[in-house]
Amino acid sequence: MGSSDPLAARAAELHTRALEADALAARYRSERDALIWRLRADEPGRWSYTALARALGCSRELIAQIVRRAQ
Repeated sequence: MGSSDPLAARAAELHTRALEADALAARYRSERDALIWRLRADEPGRWSYTALARALGCSRELIAQIVRRAQ
């Protein structure tokens, strides 16, 4: 479905790109979460919430949310 209006066509293009970016971001988050769960499972003493947060550059709260989702 196209539009002869250039602004509407540009908005439609950006909408499509935003949907694609959301899907890519979801895949990245899923892979990140799996790696965090693996690190915690393999070496729980080394990979505390604080250690993971520092390594990833995020908050302990985010790590806690990710870890809780696995349980």
